[in-house]
This record gives sequence, structure tokens and C-alpha cells, in this order.
Amino acid sequence: MNMQKAEGGLIDPIAALVASREAGKGQPVPLAAVAVSVTIQGGLALVETKRTFRNQEESPIEALLTIPVPVQATFFGLTARIGERVLHGVAQGRSQARETYEEAVEEGQAAVLHEEVLRGIHSLSVANLAAGATVEVSTRWTEVLRCSGSSGRLRIPMTVGEVYGSSGLSEVDDLIHGGAPTNVPIRVRHNAGGVRLAGVDAQPETKGLLLAEVPSNVPIDVQVDTWKPGLLKGRSRDGKTVEMRIEPAGEGDADLNLAVLVDHSGSMYTPCSVTGAERGDPSSHESVRRALSGLARKLRPQDRLALWEFDNVCEPVGTGQPVAPAELPALAAALQPPRGGTEIGRALEQVIQSLETPDLLLITDGLSYDIDVQRIARSGRRIFVLLVGEDSLEAMVGHLAALTGGDVHCTFSANVAAALDACLHGLRTRCQNPQATGADAPESIRATRCNANIEARWLGSAESAEEGEFAEAVAAHAAGLALGTLDQDAATRLAVREGLVTHLTSLVLVDRDGEKVDGLPVTRKAPLPTPPMGSGQVAYCMAMPSSPPMRSGIAPMDSRDRRPHKPKPGAKYRWGTSFARDIEMAALPADPKGFEPGSRDFARDIDWNGLANALVEGNLDSLDESVAEFVSMMAGLDEVQRAATDLGMDPVRLVIAWLASSAAKESRHAKRVARRMLKSVDRKRFEELSAGFDELAEPVDIIVF
Repeated sequence: MNMQKAEGGLIDPIAALVASREAGKGQPVPLAAVAVSVTIQGGLALVETKRTFRNQEESPIEALLTIPVPVQATFFGLTARIGERVLHGVAQGRSQARETYEEAVEEGQAAVLHEEVLRGIHSLSVANLAAGATVEVSTRWTEVLRCSGSSGRLRIPMTVGEVYGSSGLSEVDDLIHGGAPTNVPIRVRHNAGGVRLAGVDAQPETKGLLLAEVPSNVPIDVQVDTWKPGLLKGRSRDGKTVEMRIEPAGEGDADLNLAVLVDHSGSMYTPCSVTGAERGDPSSHESVRRALSGLARKLRPQDRLALWEFDNVCEPVGTGQPVAPAELPALAAALQPPRGGTEIGRALEQVIQSLETPDLLLITDGLSYDIDVQRIARSGRRIFVLLVGEDSLEAMVGHLAALTGGDVHCTFSANVAAALDACLHGLRTRCQNPQATGADAPESIRATRCNANIEARWLGSAESAEEGEFAEAVAAHAAGLALGTLDQDAATRLAVREGLVTHLTSLVLVDRDGEKVDGLPVTRKAPLPTPPMGSGQVAYCMAMPSSPPMRSGIAPMDSRDRRPHKPKPGAKYRWGTSFARDIEMAALPADPKGFEPGSRDFARDIDWNGLANALVEGNLDSLDESVAEFVSMMAGLDEVQRAATDLGMDPVRLVIAWLASSAAKESRHAKRVARRMLKSVDRKRFEELSAGFDELAEPVDIIVF
């Protein structure tokens, strides 16, 4: 694929470079290379992604990458190559793994953390990457092929477009894009037939091996014409043999009683794929409309479908009530063109309240955080999702489908009709949620996913059990299926034992034998490549900065004296405002407008990431002027100075530590500053002495006589 063209929806490399530098605030992007390896056996895919992180700066950094992932995938492996040494991650409870990682940050040790920040979104953090250092981090996951008869498909997300609404994640954990696209080498090993990569010219296949290079700004779509069910053998971490069998689920005979909800937001305006844009294909929305129009001839006379559409609002098409198949083409023709935002949650709730159909089919690109997944899941409806477009996002809608017993299928280039057939296949089949035997540890499990029936058994320990990465993958996938059948404590124990990344557990590794770095690392977030379709074409105008910027229009302060000072007689002060300097009473309005009161507002104004090491030393030179004045004013108060003496701290550093502590719940970097500054201080005593600082910092007028 030619990625140098600017026409036809393809990315402009100059614009992408500008976007990448903007997203990283002009700093070198720490993600230097990506390589993907896929192994397919008996309907199960093992995906390993190797990412090379390199620090091209002159001081230590923390490299951070937030990535979309398949909701139904099981993540189970983390390794890091540092020099000639290979380190392996261990699973711990989420909070324990984060604490292990933060302790390594504090101690100057290199560390890697892989955690689930949201179902369908994972975060990979590499701490204390020294100047000029390189580390190769490998992650592994498994997923069943998304089946349609004996054929199957695998989708590996690589990027995401602009997402409507707020994720609720902190800035460091949220998805961003704006990075320049690169080529990613991929290797596919398999025992199937007719394996190919959608839209990519691969080298001639030899003995079950496919080699190619793919662009990093579109998902990797692996298509399998035929795969052979067979007995897969694995080995659990406690030495048990695990046997798994995956077979295509036959199409059921259930009649459809279905509400179809079609996304016609503005992001559906572009074609489904880059190759489709090059050919001049219709928009994603038009492709959906045509697929729905042609669906009537595949339906049964007794099937009933209702059609609705949504952007910022949700409206029925026609009456919005279930109709016979013969009426579907006319309803499809009445679908309105794309416009507006993507309020999926509100649309789903409106349809659920309006209709009694047991099943819903949501057709969307998924680019919305506006979904209360738990509330909608409690409706008792089964929800299937058809994801459209190369910049689509599975995170929220995929989680919803998983909770309700539905499934997710993707368009894979522009083939909307094939994805729609796969959804109907599942809708006619009563999918089986995981059902296991064994109360505390699973003995066997059955489930239906991706139009495939899965059965696994844990047998007694055996010396002849399979070895190797794929055997580990079989055991991990079986364990991942079983988690939802166990109580939280048992699920946590199983996830820790099998080394899984889940909502309960994370993977962490620490290089305890390597060289340590000095100071706190500055976080550099690697943006995902900008997708060439849809909103990705203008993403360079909308890319989110990777760290909080300083206030625009305020120049860095000079190095004037920042020692604590007492309020001067005859002056009036308003703390918590930009009037925090000495101003004569006559010059200060009686009721100044527009100020932000309180210490927490000052704490939010501080770039805890970029200024961490200076603040630890008590250096205020680069702070916003009003914030620096506030710190100096607080440090000059008798109460603060007495507390500083009691704790053995400099008053300015005490105030900074107090502000950092007040921002710790909202800012990971502020928490690190507080942790570093209070390392040798009695933390309980600090909390007692600083408890009254907020009251001292209230925005009141002080007149000194």
C-alpha cells in the first residue's frame, strides 16, 4: 500500500509527522518499531506483538502506550529484553502490580507494567528508560477466529479514530492518535488453508508460513478460508494438561425478532477502508444501507425486524416496529445520510424502552464512550454488534455484547454483507455463556464465542503435557473463559496463577539487577498512528497533547528570589487567585471576578510530569507566576513554618509536597512527586500537620497592620 499519497483518503506523511510531533510536544516518539507474529491452530489464534522502545532524550523517561484490544481476547504474556537479558512478567492484583511498578519508579529501576484500564483498552508502561537505552517488550494474547462456517477471520487493532464523549480515563491512560504511520512486519504460521491478509500483498506462502509488511495505521485483518477443528493441548502453570476443542457452531433455527440500530453519525461518512477509498467506494453508511436492503432475500418469512437510526438523537425508520422481510428494502432506502455525533448509549436505551424485541443488532463504528454498559446490560436484551470501518473501536460496544451474551463481528475491509451474515448466524443460535464445573478451580468449561463452540478440560498432572508458547496459550485461553464463572477471589487466584491481564490482575516486571537512574522519569506517551479513514484525516488538527501544557501566553519565570516571605503591613492579599502578590488595598477590587479558589485549583495548574524533578528540589522558577507566589505565601505562614520544623523539611518543599498530595488522586505524576518528597518523612505526622493547610489557603482577604 502506498502511504505517500494524500488523495483517496490516504494519509499525508508530512501531516502525520506534524501530528506526531504535536502529540509528543516536539519530543522524539519513544516507540521505535513494532513487529507482529500470529500462530493459528484449530481455530485458536496466538498473537505476539514486539514493541521496541528507545529513549532518544538526554534524561530518563517513562514510555507509555495506550492501545485498543479485542474485548474477547485473553492476554497472558509479558517479556522484556534489556541488553542480553530477558525478563518475564508476573501477574499480581491490579493495585499490587501498580504499587510494584511505582516502587521501581521511585528506586530508579527499569520496569514494565501491562494493565487493563478499560475493557477493550490496555496500557503498556515502560519506566526509567535511561538516556540512549532500548528495551524490547513482547505481549501475547489469544482469541478464537470469528467464524462463518469453516472460514474464519482475525482482527488485530492497530489504531483508533476520534472517539465521541469522555472515556473517564485519566489523560495518561486515554487513547490518543496523531503518530506517523510506519510499516509493520508480520509473520503468520498456521495449519489452515487459504490464509491471506486483507488489502496487503504478501510473499508467496510456503509450508504454512505467510510473511508480509502491513501499514501501522489500519487494523491487521487475517482471513482464513478453511480451518480444521482438532484437539488442542496445553499445559497450565500448575502442571496440568489442558485439552481444548473449537468447532464451528452450526446455524440455529431460531426465528429473528430483532431491532436493528444503524449509526448515521458523521464518522460513517467515509468508506470502510483505504482500498475502498482508492476505488471510490460508497461511504460506510451507504455500504450498510445496501447490505440491509439485500438482506431480505436471506431472511425467513416468519422473521421480524425493526429499523432505527441514530446520531445525537435516535429515531425510528418508518414506524420503528418489527416488520416482515419484504418491507426491509423500503426501510433501508429511507435511512438518512450521516450527520452529527455518536450517542450510542442513549440510542440503545431508547430502543429498549420502545420495543420488546429480545435481541438488538447495533451497526456502528463504535467511536463513542457514551454508553452505560452495566445499566444497558441489566435490560436482559441480547446485543450483537457489527463494527464498520478501519478506525472502529470495540471497547465499549464489545464489552456490552460480551455481558449480554451477544457477539462482535467486523466488516474486514468493505464486506459489510459478510459481517451481517455472521451476526445473523449468531442471532439464530442461542449462544452459550461460559459454564464450568469446579467451584474453586475449573475442571471443564463450555462456551460459544465468535460463532464457535469451545470446550476445555483440565486433566491431572502429566509429564507428557505439551510445552511451548502455543501450549501456554491454550491453557491461558481456557483460564480466561473460566474467569467469569468463579467468584472474585477464585478468579483472581486463577488469573495470577496463569499470568493473565484482566480487570482484576496486571502483569509487571522489574529489572532489579540493571543500572538505576537518578530522578523521576518524564512520561512520554506514544500516540497511535493516525487512521487514514474518517476523522483520522483531520486528526492532526485535533490530536491531544501527551502532557498538560503550561498556560498559553505565560512565559517561564526568571530566577528571582523565591524564599518564604512574610505578608507586608498595609497590604491586602487574596490567596487562591492571580492577586496573590502584594497589592495595595486601593488597587484591589472589593469583589474580584474570575478567580479559582483553593489549593486544589493551584495543584491542577502544575505540570507535575514535566517539572517533577525541579519541584522535588523546591525550585519554583518554571511555575506559573500566581502558583509560585501562592507557594511562597503559604511557606511564609507561621503555621507552615512550625510544621516544616517539626517534619525537618524546608517550608517551600513542604507546601509543594502538600499540593502534590492533594492532587495525587487525579495525577499519577503528582503522586510520584509526593512519594519522593515524603520518602524520609513520617507520613502520618505529615498528614496531621498539613490537615489545616486547606483552611489556611481559603480565598479570603487578609489585611496586615
